[in-house]
Amino acid sequence: MTTLPFEVGALYNRSKQIHDVFGGQRQGGISTPKNAPYVIAFTGEAGHSHGYTDDWDEEEEDVFHYFGEGQSGDMRYIGGNRAIENHVADGKRLLLFQMMGRGKPCRYRGEFVKLDSYIKPNVAATRGPARNAIVFRLRPIKEGTFVTGKASANPQTADQPLGDTVIKRIIETRKSQKLFRRRLLGVEKQCRLTGIQDLRFLRASHIKPWAACVTGSERTDGNNGLLLAPQVDHLFDRGWITFEDKGTLIVTAHLPADVKKRLGVDLRHGKSCGAFNQQQALYLEHHRAHVFEHKFKIDTDPVEELLDCLLAP
Repeated sequence: MTTLPFEVGALYNRSKQIHDVFGGQRQGGISTPKNAPYVIAFTGEAGHSHGYTDDWDEEEEDVFHYFGEGQSGDMRYIGGNRAIENHVADGKRLLLFQMMGRGKPCRYRGEFVKLDSYIKPNVAATRGPARNAIVFRLRPIKEGTFVTGKASANPQTADQPLGDTVIKRIIETRKSQKLFRRRLLGVEKQCRLTGIQDLRFLRASHIKPWAACVTGSERTDGNNGLLLAPQVDHLFDRGWITFEDKGTLIVTAHLPADVKKRLGVDLRHGKSCGAFNQQQALYLEHHRAHVFEHKFKIDTDPVEELLDCLLAP
């Protein structure tokens, strides 16, 4: 199998690094190069304006619901839709990119395979009445370590075997964390302090900590998270910094000046980092009240924090 010239999580110019190399339509959500063994699909904000949103399945792990192309009228299995439907039979590899905004590079999300497709009725159209939409159920072949996490050893040793209940909870936690990271990518595009968009250099940080979440839906809600560079993630997670709803940076006076200077990040108190949506604002309220200027004062044991996450209902 040919090695792809793309790294999962990295950014690529759609015109120069995708179409100039492989060909295919330069506009629209699905590109079908004639002389390359690929079908290239794009997901992102464009779908919102056409009345639909691609998203991960709540119940079935590793299934991404991707809406076909067609702005008005019932979608049909022609053009790009046909290409995705038959990509396996046609010997074409399906590559997924995330659009980051008009004129901006696209983020490579990985290689996928189509499982099946279905018709979703009464979907809003860009023009005209609601219509039937084609939705493809896609499964990732490779997504990268940002989503899947680092490989870990079997959670069991000869000296301290883990019970079935604990092992089951660990597996469920991993699945929930993966779903959270996937959904976060539909909400946040970059680190708000450094501007980094490349996923290989970012971490997914909960706003309201995992152990403090009351429901599973809070833990997997993409609005309950931020994409942060590692040093910023540490500052936010430990409560050295936080944000107002309108995006104003708040920095604790307890942060040592020398550390603040050497981190290499613009930590000006009052800096504008971009407004948050209403759902994010609710989680930020919790962070300001219970994490900011609180967590770094507590001498917590990392093992205990891990157990809190695993044993949370």
